[in-house]
Amino acid sequence: MKNRLFCLFMMTGFLTIAPSVLTTRAVLADTVEISGGGHLTGQVSRKSDSVVVRVDDEIHVALPASRVRRVVASDQLKAYREQVAKAGDNAELHYQLAVWCITGSNIPGNSKHYRTHHLQRAVTLDPEHAKARAGLGFKKQNGKWIRTSDLMRGRGMISRAGRWEMPESVAIEDFQQDTDVNAKKWIKEVKRLVALVLRNSKKSPEALAALQAIEDPLAASAIADQLNESRERGNQRREMRMLWIRLLGKFRNSVSVRTLVQAGLVEEEVIREAALDLLVEYGSGSAVATYLACLTKNDNQLVNRAARALTWFPDPELAMNYVDALVTTHKTEQAPSSAINAGFGDGGGGLQTGGKKKVFVQTQNNRDVLSLLQMIEPDVDYGYDEQRWREHFANKRSKFSGDLRRDL
Repeated sequence: MKNRLFCLFMMTGFLTIAPSVLTTRAVLADTVEISGGGHLTGQVSRKSDSVVVRVDDEIHVALPASRVRRVVASDQLKAYREQVAKAGDNAELHYQLAVWCITGSNIPGNSKHYRTHHLQRAVTLDPEHAKARAGLGFKKQNGKWIRTSDLMRGRGMISRAGRWEMPESVAIEDFQQDTDVNAKKWIKEVKRLVALVLRNSKKSPEALAALQAIEDPLAASAIADQLNESRERGNQRREMRMLWIRLLGKFRNSVSVRTLVQAGLVEEEVIREAALDLLVEYGSGSAVATYLACLTKNDNQLVNRAARALTWFPDPELAMNYVDALVTTHKTEQAPSSAINAGFGDGGGGLQTGGKKKVFVQTQNNRDVLSLLQMIEPDVDYGYDEQRWREHFANKRSKFSGDLRRDL
């Protein structure tokens, strides 16, 4: 019998061999990276359907070509082998080598396998090497090293996309993903139905009835898109756009409230008032917060629109905010002109281009804000006199009609 032993692996799974187990016996050898994980080091020769690795004089390993991911030439691993020789049986040096393997392009190909091998080698040499243990996914619990995955599962955690989460969080995330998918389906479906309605064909009445029958709150984004896009394009009749307002009012979720609040500012009168009527029933808090902030904007038209919308939600507690917006000052800028001007004077003459940026300041009385103040104080009228309004509300708040004495 020949002394040489020939091994042929017909692999159904994958072969895992530590990257440098045989390195010292084949210093100038190539490295074969195996699909699915693992390395084999030795002198490589290729056959028509396999790759043969000569590990030493007595061991040859034949791998099916389909299982070989790539072959790394020996000169590409020269620096690595030098590091292996230096590490010897020192646990810390093997840990440092594991870090070196995944730094930059020190190791060609899949460097993670090299890293894992040297972390395992460090733990073998020093079972208490904390950093190597951590690198392999272990934590110390009650004096014992336990895989982090086992520890987390024992605590009821679930692994998701490389992080550990509570089952409740995973369930919420899955629900949100399903919600997003269904919302996108509604966007396509609503667009299809609207196209049929606008086509004014035999199928239009059926499509309109399908739109009117929508009950799913997940359709809110699709309906909001129709309302906003139709305002910009002007391609839908008022009756159609009022349908979007009614549907949004029925859904009563964050998307519908946000869209109705915007409609209460920017839509034409009929649609604007319909949106505000619905917000009185559901969403008044969001509406008031949004419109109140608009009273301080550097846009007089927006200030008055916001005040007009706030008349649906008059609140005496906000009186001072209304007073502050009674008379507002707005600045507008005009870019310098690029025209060429001829100038002559005592100092001479010449041509000049452009000029300084012009800033225009305009103070305006806001009729809609005054109407808002008169809603909460119908018996007084100080016009646009902000100071008298402030004094009025300050005096009203300072009055105390109760008995200061307390029963003992």
